[in-house]
Amino acid sequence: MKKWLLGLAVLAGCALGDASTQMFMARPSSSAFLGFRLLDLDGNLVHWGEPGKGTVHVTYAFVRGPVQYRDARNCRTMAPLETMLARSGVGIEQFRSEARAAFSMWEAVADIRFREIDDPTRAGIIIGAQGEPLGHAFADVKYEADDGPWRQIERSLICLNPAKRWKIGFDGNLQVYDLRYTLAHEIGHAIGLDHAEPAGQIMSARYEERFRTLQTGDVRGAVQLYGLPRASQAANSN
Repeated sequence: MKKWLLGLAVLAGCALGDASTQMFMARPSSSAFLGFRLLDLDGNLVHWGEPGKGTVHVTYAFVRGPVQYRDARNCRTMAPLETMLARSGVGIEQFRSEARAAFSMWEAVADIRFREIDDPTRAGIIIGAQGEPLGHAFADVKYEADDGPWRQIERSLICLNPAKRWKIGFDGNLQVYDLRYTLAHEIGHAIGLDHAEPAGQIMSARYEERFRTLQTGDVRGAVQLYGLPRASQAANSN
């Protein structure tokens, strides 16, 4: 049996606790004081791969046509990104570059690797524009039902609101979100992290333009899930 979590909203565009956003709020974990929270879904923690089995490899792809995921909550319908991006003057290749940079942030700090593929039906993480615009961006995570406290993620969806304007870089306008920051945040959800408390992390619930890289709590959360990158492990063993 497979299960979707009740979707996760990003950042400040959605009012936290507003039932209209249909958000799932995981309960606080004991790691919250370290600047991160793990996704706790009905008492289950989720992650890609099997702990202790080496580097985790996850594929990702961009939606190529209209798709529907009936069991998802916030990314139930998705469409290609080109029309959404064109409204903001962003090209699809620019978006792909920002996505690669966002995935690379997580690769740099934890033992997880991401690879883009062409076929979204085979990808672990699927990225597209929302079919039903809401908030700014959301993530849904589908995981395998199993015994024990951990569940393996089978697929994650990341969807961005096509009715919003988007940008690359910071300019002080907090109503228009930076794509790399937003994607890094949603990827954090897609790999098993919840909103961090307090503010000051990429995974915090509020969008801000004080930093564009992972912060200490983000790094701690990724390492908690996937361990240190191989190069760091080798250096620490010497």
